[in-house]
Amino acid sequence: MNDSDSRQWWRQQFSPIKQQYVQQFAKGNTALDIGTGAGFYGAMLQERGFQVVGVDIQPQRDYAYPVVQARLAALPFQRPFDTVLAFDILEHEPLEMAALHELRRLTGQRLLLSVPNADDALITPYNLTFKHHIDKTHQREYHVAGLSDKLTEAGFYVRHIARRGAVSPAFFSEFVRPTLLRQPTRFLIKALFKLKVLYNEALMADLYVVAEPV
Repeated sequence: MNDSDSRQWWRQQFSPIKQQYVQQFAKGNTALDIGTGAGFYGAMLQERGFQVVGVDIQPQRDYAYPVVQARLAALPFQRPFDTVLAFDILEHEPLEMAALHELRRLTGQRLLLSVPNADDALITPYNLTFKHHIDKTHQREYHVAGLSDKLTEAGFYVRHIARRGAVSPAFFSEFVRPTLLRQPTRFLIKALFKLKVLYNEALMADLYVVAEPV
């Protein structure tokens, strides 16, 4: 569901985290991919034998499965799907509760959801914030507790909710002088980050949810 070039670029990028969630948590035989984008995750489910339908405000290409044009708050389906994917979508929908009730109506067994993390308290003292906080297409970002409460109110049992998408501190190599030391410093920081010597479990860009209808 695209309404800006920057967002369209973002949704063309394949995410190993989303891949992991689809592989680990998708359930049943039918799937609805909301905000189909490039179609990565619908295609994954189709390869696993799911009957997949996509929905997007602006479908981008010819897909290997049916994709209809619609928005999250008013989906044109009558029957639920076993698995519903809603990655990076809810934050763009002005009618939040209508969208959550649509997700509940159409989720037969499992909802896989991702939204931007609102909690940037660790980095704002340094005049930094998450990139998505400057995305003008966002209606809101989410805290763990608030998102869990809203899903529960809409009729979901939240099986799993986690911060994911660690922010790399390699950016700080830009402060190193002389300039010729920046590249080796960046390499060192990335290596320590990969080894989780430099790591903070709270400093994650997104929230990922696995929820089931009550």
